[in-house]
Amino acid sequence: MKLKYLGHSAFELRLEDGRKIVFDPYEPGSYGGSVGFGPIEGVYDFAVVSHDHPDHRWEKITSTAGRVIDKEGEIVLEGVKFTSLPSYHDESGGSERGRNLISIVEAEGIKLAHLGDLGHTISLDEYANLKGLDVILIPIGGFFTIDVRVAASIIKNVQPGLVIPMHFKTDKLGFPIAPVEDFTKLMDNVEFSGSSEIEITKDSLPSETRVVVLDPAL
Repeated sequence: MKLKYLGHSAFELRLEDGRKIVFDPYEPGSYGGSVGFGPIEGVYDFAVVSHDHPDHRWEKITSTAGRVIDKEGEIVLEGVKFTSLPSYHDESGGSERGRNLISIVEAEGIKLAHLGDLGHTISLDEYANLKGLDVILIPIGGFFTIDVRVAASIIKNVQPGLVIPMHFKTDKLGFPIAPVEDFTKLMDNVEFSGSSEIEITKDSLPSETRVVVLDPAL
């Protein structure tokens, strides 16, 4: 499979048979132009959405997707397993910014999690649900989500193979959140790939957790 970082918290996952999954497609220009990434193009077989805020759900993309995964639960579609776990966008049980879904996709022997706009520390029960992850896409910017220290703690406990940071400050994002360097300086085994895309296979997963920083494609 190939994982492409589109920008903000949006990723495209292309399976070997050509099917495409999009995670949290943002609406370009939303929040008064604060989301400055270019428009996401194309039609996706599956759209996985953590919550309905416009920087994570663009109806132009979700309305044309073959299937939208935006509800808590577990489902297998055409050999791909989707598990959506309840969480919150804040530390107050959702009273500030609402609910959030942690999404786990299992395909081609890879178990990948997208944490959406997770806004709180993980409980012991929630850690149990994240056991055996090969890849974790994790927000690190703080303010609206967990910050770099909480993200680092989650990674230490989950111990995935690959860590891909997301939801961080760039020159195309006007939100008051931290840059990716605030996170990477806390971590070992960091690679700035210089690319927006990474190929992932079971055989290529590192034996120790590696952080790979992808450049936004759009």
